[in-house]
Amino acid sequence: MKTATTHLTPERVTALVAVLAGALAALLTLYAGGGIGSVVGATVLAYVLTVVAVAVRVPLRLGQVLAASGRGTVIAAVITVIVLMGIVRAVRGLV
Repeated sequence: MKTATTHLTPERVTALVAVLAGALAALLTLYAGGGIGSVVGATVLAYVLTVVAVAVRVPLRLGQVLAASGRGTVIAAVITVIVLMGIVRAVRGLV
């Protein structure tokens, strides 16, 4: 019987935290008024710095971290933040 702890490897947890940190960086950059390029740059930078910071403290297989985060997860997070902020700005403009 497989439990949640067999699926929660340090690499998967690191990938999840890194993607969430990237999405938060994208949200803050958009909220501060940054453009699309700044949002993407902040997201990638936050993702990489999070993975490096965790890898310094915990022995990780970096290939597994990249595989756990998936091919388009960071891109999907950035696009989601951009769309949601566009909706918020549109609703705010209607009021």
